[in-house]
Amino acid sequence: MLESAAFWGAGCALSWGVSDIVARFAGRSVGVLAATCTMMAVGAAMIAVLMAASGEPFDWRPEGLHWLFGIGAGTVIGSLLFYHAITHGPVSLASPVVACYPAIAVPISVALGARPDPLHWGAMIATMAGVWVTARAAPRSEGAPEYAPAVVRRAILYALGAAATFAASLTAADKAIDIYGPWQTVLVVRLIGMVALTILLVARRERVRFPFRAWPILAVFGILDTLGHLLLYTGLGLEHGEYAIVASVGYTVVTVLLARIFLREPVSPLQWGGVGLVVGGVGILAAFG
Repeated sequence: MLESAAFWGAGCALSWGVSDIVARFAGRSVGVLAATCTMMAVGAAMIAVLMAASGEPFDWRPEGLHWLFGIGAGTVIGSLLFYHAITHGPVSLASPVVACYPAIAVPISVALGARPDPLHWGAMIATMAGVWVTARAAPRSEGAPEYAPAVVRRAILYALGAAATFAASLTAADKAIDIYGPWQTVLVVRLIGMVALTILLVARRERVRFPFRAWPILAVFGILDTLGHLLLYTGLGLEHGEYAIVASVGYTVVTVLLARIFLREPVSPLQWGGVGLVVGGVGILAAFG
C-alpha cells in the first residue's frame, strides 16, 4: 500500500480537507496574508526539525533551483488566491472549484509520458465529475455575506486561478522531487514562501497582530497544510505519481463535510451526490493505483 501513489494522495486529501476549515478561521483571525506567511514559517520549521531528527541529507545541487523557485512562486500565488476565496466566500463552493486542478495536471503528466489504463481513466473521470457536480449544485443561501453574488463570483474566480496555479506548480514539483526528494522540496518551497510573503507584508506596511487565541489555529494550519504537501510530493515521487494528484482531490469531500457540520453551510442532495462520485473515484484509485 505504501508503494501506491494514490494512497499518499488520499492521505494528502485528509490533511488538506481539515486544513481548509482551519484556514478559514486563521484567515479571519489575522488576515489572509499574515496567516499564509505564518503557515509557511510553521511548515518550514516542522520539516527542518523532522529532517534533522531523521538524518535526512540536504542536497545542495543547483541544477534544480529553477524548479524550486517555480513551485515556491506558484504555491504562494495559489495559496493566497485559495485562502482568500475560502476566508470570504463559501468554503463548500471554493474547495470543489480548486479541486479541478487535476483536470489540468493529469493531461500534462500524460503528455510527459504517463499512460494510465482504462480503469484509472474511468476513476479520474468519476472523480472530476463529482467535483463538477459538487460545485454546480452548491446552494446559494440568502442573507449571509459570503453568499452575496459579488462575493460568490469573486470566490469562484480566485478558486479557478488557484487551481491553474497549483496544476502548473505540481508539474514543476515532479521535476524537483526527482532531484531533491519530497522533504527538501517542501522545505525550500516553504522557506521561499515565507520570505516572499514577509517582504510583501513589509512592503504593504501592514500592522499585523497575533492574538494569543490565534496561535493554536495558526500552528495547526501550518502543520496540516505542510503535511498535505509532503504526502502529495511523496506520492509524486512514486511510479504513476499522477494518481496521487487525482486522489488528493478527495480533500474537497472532507472540506464539504466539515463545512456542513461546523460552519453550517447548506449542502443540497445533488451536491452530496457529487461528493459520492468523488469518494468512489478516489476509492478505486487508492485500491488499484
